[in-house]
Amino acid sequence: MANPHNKSANQAISSWLTTVGADAPLRHSNPASLYLASLQGSEASRTTTRSVMKQIAVLCDQTPETFPWHRLDRPTVLALMEKLKQKGLSDNTRNLYLSIIKGISREAMLHQQMTDHQFSLIEQIRAIKLQRLAVGRALHVDEIAGLIDHCLHDEGAAGVRDAALLGILFGCGPRRAEVVTIDINKINFSDRSIKVIGKGNKERELEMPPRTIDLVKTWLEESGLQFGPLFRPVNRWNQITEDRRLTARGVYDIVTRRVKQAGLDKASPHDLRRSFLTYLLDNGEDLATAADMAGHASADTTRRYLRHQKRRNRAAADKISF
Repeated sequence: MANPHNKSANQAISSWLTTVGADAPLRHSNPASLYLASLQGSEASRTTTRSVMKQIAVLCDQTPETFPWHRLDRPTVLALMEKLKQKGLSDNTRNLYLSIIKGISREAMLHQQMTDHQFSLIEQIRAIKLQRLAVGRALHVDEIAGLIDHCLHDEGAAGVRDAALLGILFGCGPRRAEVVTIDINKINFSDRSIKVIGKGNKERELEMPPRTIDLVKTWLEESGLQFGPLFRPVNRWNQITEDRRLTARGVYDIVTRRVKQAGLDKASPHDLRRSFLTYLLDNGEDLATAADMAGHASADTTRRYLRHQKRRNRAAADKISF
């Protein structure tokens, strides 16, 4: 038997497309293009946004260029959200889609392609309330040390670079999209700090532990780099690319490859960030400090990494006897 929600969502989208079908697409002031141009984040963020726009358009057998973004209304957006749910997208992913739809609608309203009332009704659609435990794993400090040693035993520039990269990812806890923004002139060894560009194109400062400082200094000495990006691609002939910056995808590939080579259980760059936070919290650092060091806007996000709280809960549960 067909799911009635599937039918109603499909009917709503089909009816909307029929209504707006006669409209010519806004090619020169497409609100989707305007929204994309307004983004101040990383290239990875823009790539994700392009992908989301494409997927939304595909749901209606359109392309991002021909999709009538300026004619979106509340019932249609709700139908699209239901359609995405039927496709099995997670709550977090559907919230991302909704956020991008709202951003595009805002551009349409600002450029007088959508009425204030029409935009307001879309803007008022609530995101799905999320309450999820952090997934992934926190690496033990012995695993981190072994991983870095593995890199340093690898002959060539890539090994020294990767050791420094791992040293910053675990020692300072940046996101992979942040670590690739590091420029050499943003490193202050006397102050033990590094400046990165974080979410919302905001600059934030990371504190370096002694081991991280040593690894970064070794990389700079070995590479001879004096300015520009700290982390750059190294080709198969062990040559450092002078005019290119390592990408967030490149960081992911390096970490997963090094973890596999070292014979460790699977781990990603975010697991190193998780390890950083878990280490701070397990060693008694307060939640507010850990949140600030991680660049979390809310300590509630940091709270998800409270591994020691799980141990306390388990110990408390063990006391229940009946």
